[in-house]
Amino acid sequence: MNRIRTWIAALPVILFCISPLYAQETEREAYQSKKVILPFMSYTPETSLMGGGLMMVQFKPLGAGIETRASQLILSGIYSLNRQLMIELTPNVILDGDEWLFEGRYEYSFFPDNYWGVGPFTGKNDEINVEFRSIQFQQAVLKNIGNDLYTGLNVRWVRLSGVQFSSNDGEPFPDKIISGRNGSRLTGAGFSLRHDKRNSITYPTEKHYLELSTLHYPRLSGSSHPHSSFLLDARKYYGLKESSTSVLAFHFQARFKSGNVPFQEYSLLGGREIMRGYFEGRFRDANAAQIQAEWRQILYKRIGMAVFVSGGEVWNRFKDFNLTNPKYSGGAGLRFNLNPNDTSNLRIDYGIGKHGSGIYITIGEAF
Repeated sequence: MNRIRTWIAALPVILFCISPLYAQETEREAYQSKKVILPFMSYTPETSLMGGGLMMVQFKPLGAGIETRASQLILSGIYSLNRQLMIELTPNVILDGDEWLFEGRYEYSFFPDNYWGVGPFTGKNDEINVEFRSIQFQQAVLKNIGNDLYTGLNVRWVRLSGVQFSSNDGEPFPDKIISGRNGSRLTGAGFSLRHDKRNSITYPTEKHYLELSTLHYPRLSGSSHPHSSFLLDARKYYGLKESSTSVLAFHFQARFKSGNVPFQEYSLLGGREIMRGYFEGRFRDANAAQIQAEWRQILYKRIGMAVFVSGGEVWNRFKDFNLTNPKYSGGAGLRFNLNPNDTSNLRIDYGIGKHGSGIYITIGEAF
């Protein structure tokens, strides 16, 4: 019954997106920019039902030619039934000829959440509550050094405050060994190496994406929990038809952390982008690896569907890695194209796994 109520509550999202309150298109050389401002309703297991406003702009900077992929900017303000407040700006700007990439994430959130502890064997009864306030600034500047190979600098600043743990009955949780339970401050920098041959950043239908990146948070920079983070992200897309109406996509992601890692910075399993069906952070540890496959099919004009499967695991030391408690999930979803000139989808997915399930209503493909 709760799931039925969720789908009913999500119905206004589809109606709003089919007929946006405000949409504007302008000519820029051969590309039509698209701006959409609309009331927004979303749902994920981590947030429950969310409502707010969203502005999405797809554009090409002045001077960018037809060979340049479209840039995107999303500004949103959302409040959820779990008393979560999130204000987020995510610009993804590509300059003429794909010579430079500027990718950012600027966010403020007040986030009551769930926490099961650290490791691959945490149980359902380990769940406790946590809430915190977070301010985050993250920016990457990448230069095309030839053949769509990009390299550049990542910088990130995060402040976590007002952290409070409590049991499910509301009593304070006495465990004082949780890293970062009194808050954290992180200032980090690192490098990225990326080979990006995708034909689109919003709806890729061919070629691949490969990224290796690092972030280091030394005590010298003022970080309260000095540690290092490493990311490997690989994606491959196959157009099954010349018209690109059917796409098979694969995604592998691994995160490795070392040092004094606060609880919110651990490598997490699950969420709206990978291992859908698992509450993001249901399992967390120093290291995590996840893989997924997805078939995307356009059904009729702006309506599409997707089917996906995934698997993953978290662990602390590599010698401790095992698959005695495997994590896997699968599911399906619907798509509605918000911009017929350059596909950008409203995504509605339902994922179910060994340790949970969830509905996801958001904008943009999972990967």
